[in-house]
Amino acid sequence: MGKSIVSKGKSVKEALDLALELLHVSRDEVDIEILETEKKGVLGLMSKPAVIRVVVKDSSVVLLSPDIAVESLEDVVENLVIEEHSNTVAFPKVAKSVRNEADLAGKVWVSNGLIFCKDAEDKYPLIAPVKNIQLYKNDVLVERTEIISELDVLRVDLQDEELAPSWELKMSPDKMEVVLVVTAGFKVITRLKDKEPSNYIHLELEEKRIPVTMDTAPVMHKLKELGVTFGVSYSDIALACSSETGGNFVIAKGLPPTQGKNGYFQPLQDTDIKKCVKERDDGTVDYREVTEFPSADYGQVLGIVIAPTAGVVGTSVTNEPVLPIEVHPVIVKPGRGVALVEDNTKVIATETGHPEVKLKGQLALISVTPKLVIVKDVTLDIGNVRYKGDVEVQGSVQDGMLVDARGNLLVRCNVNRATILAGKSILVQNNIIASSITAGKGSLLKSELAQLLDEVIRQMKNMYTAINQLSTVSAFKVGSLTVTGLGPLLRILCDGKFKSFSTLTATLVTKVNGGSDVLDNEWLSFVESLYKNFVTTRVSTLKSVEDILTFIRQAEVLYASTKISDDEKVFIKSEFVQNSELYSSGDILIAGHGVYNSKLHAKGSIVIDGFVRGGDLYAEKSVNIVEVGARGGGTDMKIAVSETGYIRVKRVLDDTTIQVGSKTQKLMFQMSNLYARLDDDGSLQIS
Repeated sequence: MGKSIVSKGKSVKEALDLALELLHVSRDEVDIEILETEKKGVLGLMSKPAVIRVVVKDSSVVLLSPDIAVESLEDVVENLVIEEHSNTVAFPKVAKSVRNEADLAGKVWVSNGLIFCKDAEDKYPLIAPVKNIQLYKNDVLVERTEIISELDVLRVDLQDEELAPSWELKMSPDKMEVVLVVTAGFKVITRLKDKEPSNYIHLELEEKRIPVTMDTAPVMHKLKELGVTFGVSYSDIALACSSETGGNFVIAKGLPPTQGKNGYFQPLQDTDIKKCVKERDDGTVDYREVTEFPSADYGQVLGIVIAPTAGVVGTSVTNEPVLPIEVHPVIVKPGRGVALVEDNTKVIATETGHPEVKLKGQLALISVTPKLVIVKDVTLDIGNVRYKGDVEVQGSVQDGMLVDARGNLLVRCNVNRATILAGKSILVQNNIIASSITAGKGSLLKSELAQLLDEVIRQMKNMYTAINQLSTVSAFKVGSLTVTGLGPLLRILCDGKFKSFSTLTATLVTKVNGGSDVLDNEWLSFVESLYKNFVTTRVSTLKSVEDILTFIRQAEVLYASTKISDDEKVFIKSEFVQNSELYSSGDILIAGHGVYNSKLHAKGSIVIDGFVRGGDLYAEKSVNIVEVGARGGGTDMKIAVSETGYIRVKRVLDDTTIQVGSKTQKLMFQMSNLYARLDDDGSLQIS
């Protein structure tokens, strides 16, 4: 059988003409076998070329001549189809060359992916394969440099690589977005690299990477399977399928719901306490300025109740409605001194005093705390003063008297051998002599309550979990709870896994009742109900585990109220202190002469613009004093801060003990600009 070649073209005639040109023979010298006829598509789409096999009757006929123009060879290679068993390219004797034959004699070259050579009498062309190229000479693999001639048949096995593109659809869990993940496909066409005529050449390969795109039809079919009908972007699908690099493409988006807004209380009256502490020209702080407390008059509008705004329903990519978050109205609970008017849309003051607004979720507690004003000294004629609000004493508090204010306390003159208690700040504009002063008296109690309440909440949550687990046991009948209530079951739990709960609850009740003068009614109501339902279970009104959740939520609200923000921190301010004890849950500020033989304790900082002669000072944050001690000694005293605090004293005299954390040092000599603190290693540093 003669040499054969498979050719393709738009028609059988075009494929035959191409094969005859490649074989350099006439129509009479070949046999023709039609493998596939051409197929025409609509508007040129889905058409197929004709494929034929052409066999040379005489095998001695040349297959290819190098005199074919270079520009026509590009078209030839593009349409050439070679069977695996046939020679890929044959290089017979050159009939005619477009090059100068004298220059080509004895040389080999590569042009348009084909190997050519020219024999000569005095020299032989040499060719060498390299890695990844399998060169066959007369069907024998060439493994090293080889002499070739025009009569040799050379074949190079080249394998094209093709990776089909892949894709995947990902729908978000909320069905609001569909992403088409595309992994790009490509086809790598390999051919011999052109080489100039030379006596000796190394074969090399060159590759051309051609992107392979996807059909959009499978993607559209998959979207239909997933039920995606809303927000589909067909242009983005086409862009993704024709992408040459791949990636993630958002091809469908739902319409998100427009979220509404909860109702809220909009204050029209300033309710924040303003601390009017001013800075002097020399940079020091003037603590003589009085704190301003906002006040409201009779009938004044404190604020308005804003109704909730409903949201707008959205649509998922599967054309399902997406509901916005449910909105809730604000619930206004009027306290003392306020009333709701105009269909409960406005809050007005019915008394004069300090307006307070406490927000707990969607609950707004609004009240006006009237200020009690005493226009003369607090003496036996007045009696002890106990008041749940702000108090102003325009005179002095005299020997043996008690003033207990739930809010802020202002004494415009002196405090002499008296006891002063305030839930918030205390301002004494003159002197404190031989008295006991406590500001923020509820802070310590709330700190203790927070620890107890935190454990109560934890155990109630564990009870809730335990009861839910019991409900899955077939022997446990949930329906019976609606008849008997949770009392018997709670008794079993408290006698078993929660033995400490009864004692813990009793301790909490005792603490709250003991602090009823500084705590809101919500505390008293909560502990009373807690004790009745969890400890005295015979009268428990709990019917389901949902009732336990209600208790947990109430406890969490009360627990949150024990946290004191920076805006709520209290202070004690005075001009001079002698032989007294001062306690503040915030700062202590002495702006006048100083302190003599007294005990000061502050959760915040202590600032004394004057001297300190004897006594005991402690602050958690810092102590700042102008002068400590007395000339000649005899005023043994101690200044202490926590391990994270520091002490600054402008002038230190004799007999002063400095303590930071657990580290102490007694100063036996005078110092200026003392600064004491702990370093990173926990050692006391005094400079």
